[in-house]
Amino acid sequence: MNALRQYRDLTSIQLRSMRDEVPMIAVIQIVLAIGLVAGMGYLIPNITSTSAAFLVTGTATQSFVTMGLTMLPQLLAQSKAEGRIEYFLTMPISREAYLLSLVTVVAITALPGVAFTLAFGAWHYGLSFQFDPAFAAVMVLSVLSLAGVGVAMAIFSPHQQLVNAITQMIIFYVLFFSPVLLPAAQLPGFLQQTAWFAPPTYAADAVRATLTDLPGTNLGRDLVVMAGFSLASIALSAFAIRRRG
Repeated sequence: MNALRQYRDLTSIQLRSMRDEVPMIAVIQIVLAIGLVAGMGYLIPNITSTSAAFLVTGTATQSFVTMGLTMLPQLLAQSKAEGRIEYFLTMPISREAYLLSLVTVVAITALPGVAFTLAFGAWHYGLSFQFDPAFAAVMVLSVLSLAGVGVAMAIFSPHQQLVNAITQMIIFYVLFFSPVLLPAAQLPGFLQQTAWFAPPTYAADAVRATLTDLPGTNLGRDLVVMAGFSLASIALSAFAIRRRG
């Protein structure tokens, strides 16, 4: 069985195993999108179309971040606790194909939240978005660039509860201390510097570059940097899963 067929079959297995959970995940994403898009808007008096576009695209990016840094490690941590990882690792399959199947499932489950966020944000603030074909590459790289951290957390953490706590801390940082929902200029100098080493910074900028005409974006740089993060992420994930078995 070649790696491509393994990847296809493993992805199908993962999707089927999560078929009962996907609707609830979609509902959670929709509620979170409404809360961030509408709720944050109420905190910004006389919000301009530029600020609204920044907020909506940041919330769309947040869907990828949430899936890569929350859902993926929690899914793996639960699988580890239930012995499902060991079950798959006893099979004669590619470890990389197994990991990529998990990342693919996570990316697919993020799509409803992204689509709803953009549609709701466009309706709520009267915005119009322009879809660049590069948006597809941005979606893939956004998840891949974060997956390695999520996989490493889940594999090396001794307890599932610890993974849950760490992921919530990371999401809190992304929401309020990185240039995803807020412009970098509004952050303290220290956080502006640390943001350059965080994949969500480039993911958010790339989403804005492919959906809006907001000034200051740099799609070429974002794609190159996210590709580098993705390669490092895949290597870290492969190392973690091979250490496991």
